[in-house]
Amino acid sequence: MRQKIDFGIDLGTTNSAIAYMQDGEALIVKSDDNQMDTTPSCIAFNKKQTIFVGLSAKNAIEREAISAFKNRKENTDINGYQEFKRTMGTDFTYTSSYMSRSYTSEELSAEVLKKLKGYVLNEDVASAVITVPAMFKQSQLDATQRAAKLAGFKYCELLQEPIAASIAY
Repeated sequence: MRQKIDFGIDLGTTNSAIAYMQDGEALIVKSDDNQMDTTPSCIAFNKKQTIFVGLSAKNAIEREAISAFKNRKENTDINGYQEFKRTMGTDFTYTSSYMSRSYTSEELSAEVLKKLKGYVLNEDVASAVITVPAMFKQSQLDATQRAAKLAGFKYCELLQEPIAASIAY
């Protein structure tokens, strides 16, 4: 059975992006909040148990940090996360006091992948190539596959970033 893959995703530690090929040219799908090429790989939650992904999450994280600094609070509850890709494939969890539960890096990464999929209008993004660092261990690759499945991908191929760059060249 052939798996048609029309989309490529850079699930980055700091920023992420989704692109596709059209007439031999790679086109990046712009974000829905500010029409940028990349989306911050950030997740935040609020008291109403709403999840924010991307720029709105990054802004919430920055507001939380500024508020904690101004109020000289060191042990404030954290409800925004970034750079969670660094813990892919480990049992580390991120606890949100607003959500009354913990999240794995795969679950947080899945939210970023869902956000990226949402930028593509009028098409169901069921499969994609996701680039991963060359240094990723098998546990991290497996975690990335789980994140893709949680995000609703039926098929996901992982490609090491240096290989992706050489193919593009």
